[in-house]
Amino acid sequence: MSAQPGRLRPRARVDLGDYPVDAAWSNDGKTLIVAGGEGAVLRLASSAAEPAQRLGRHESGALAVSWQKAGRVFATSGQDGAVLLWDARSFTSQKIQQSAEWSERLAFSDSGRWLAVATGKVLHLYDDAGKLKHRLTDHPGSIAAIGWRPKTHELAAAGNNGMRVHRLEGTLQSRDFPARGACLTAAWHPEGRVLAAGMQDGSIYLWNVITGTQSDIQGLGSRVFATEWSGNGRYLAAAAGSALVGWESQAKSAEGSQPFELRAHSDRMTALSFRPSGSWLVSAARDRRLLLWRVGTADQPQDAHLLPDECTLLRFSRDGALLAVGDALGGLTIYECS
Repeated sequence: MSAQPGRLRPRARVDLGDYPVDAAWSNDGKTLIVAGGEGAVLRLASSAAEPAQRLGRHESGALAVSWQKAGRVFATSGQDGAVLLWDARSFTSQKIQQSAEWSERLAFSDSGRWLAVATGKVLHLYDDAGKLKHRLTDHPGSIAAIGWRPKTHELAAAGNNGMRVHRLEGTLQSRDFPARGACLTAAWHPEGRVLAAGMQDGSIYLWNVITGTQSDIQGLGSRVFATEWSGNGRYLAAAAGSALVGWESQAKSAEGSQPFELRAHSDRMTALSFRPSGSWLVSAARDRRLLLWRVGTADQPQDAHLLPDECTLLRFSRDGALLAVGDALGGLTIYECS
């Protein structure tokens, strides 16, 4: 690890031979599973000492990957309409879903008991053995994002005209949180009190699910493709176009806080991620710049790197010690984070 605080130190760059579109770390941070745009499902050790191992393939392209926190299984999906559940020790897979539509959103609950799969307007819920338990078909439009409420069995599904939250504890219950327009993101505050959604019209909606109150933030100028809470719950960050904007949380929401803009990118942003603890934020854009920010204490990046090409993904390991950065040239760089 680097001795200097607030730095990203490149460990290694690996040529994947495929365009990385999604990735997920094992719970211990020793293994990374990568979904390739041309179809490959790849296994990469955190040391990056060996070439990536090809585990399998989704015809026409892989789309998403999610790793259960308990570490026993992970799931992948692809443009072939298949969802595969993989054994994390033997790296063998079983097909648990085959559909005419793509499944671009996969997410395990914190407990690892549930796997949520969004396919068009339909939400499938599987147990960790791959058995289908619920098939929810009444969403008003295509599901753009899903997010599990921390430490619960409640799942938010973002779509047209708002958010729908499904509670899977006991009898299945669903609750609607309306909005004007299309929700693109679903980001829960770490304490699970507030749900944030980036909107197609350049606004952000915030729902306090405890009190039932709602607020919105206007004026970001273009579609909000990313909303992220800091690991300590103190800040909310959003990306829209080339703008990176943040708010300091007040009473577990962003209501009443004044926005601040972090200016450094010269082109449209492509990825945004907070380190799992604290307020360190990493951003990337089409200008090929990878920037590390300490939100709330400085308005300039603490560290900067120039990538070989446009960034396609940012994924921190669960302990925040490592950061995987994919690029459009088909490479993936692992950084050590201090």
